[in-house]
Amino acid sequence: MSTSPLVLHIVRPYATADEYLAAEAWTIDARAMLLVEAAELPPDTAVLFDVALANGDKLIRAEGKVAAVIPAQGNRPGGLRVRFKRYGAATKAFIDRAVQAQKAPAPPDAAPVSAAPVSRNSITELEMQKAEAVAPAVIEVAAPPAPLVVPVPVPESRPETSVPSGVRLSDPGPIDVPRERDALLARLRERAPRVDLDTIPQRMTAKAS
Repeated sequence: MSTSPLVLHIVRPYATADEYLAAEAWTIDARAMLLVEAAELPPDTAVLFDVALANGDKLIRAEGKVAAVIPAQGNRPGGLRVRFKRYGAATKAFIDRAVQAQKAPAPPDAAPVSAAPVSRNSITELEMQKAEAVAPAVIEVAAPPAPLVVPVPVPESRPETSVPSGVRLSDPGPIDVPRERDALLARLRERAPRVDLDTIPQRMTAKAS
């Protein structure tokens, strides 16, 4: 006797399909998907489910079986993982779109969903590391060497000539010329012997012989 599958209606709080894929494309792959925040069911339970937006638009309609109960991990919520069994062409197109969305690179300003919240302490450490990297290096400057002092020889002072006690040295100054100089010179000439110049050669010859 076969049992009818349980019907599950899953509503996600997004206005458009793009918003849903941006936030929860990671829940879908080609063979199964995670029904976020669905009630726990035993494995192999047959289910008939749909996933709709906040405005009621249904993005996925499929039939499958419960594979496992997935607990929440970090920022990712938990739920029921369901393996696909049957779905229509519209659902297949949306599943392919979700798989391609996971392969596309995330925008630069988008934070990964699995990233753990950054604590205040880790932000402080990161800022300190950046400050240390930008801060200029401290360069130790050696003190300039002391100037070289070359001793300059001091000339020896000559000993002062001692003067005997009681003797005074005076400047001789100019010598006075006597008034009777011409008369004195005349007397000296008269007293000096006269020499006959003509007899000088004869005297020299006599001495030589």
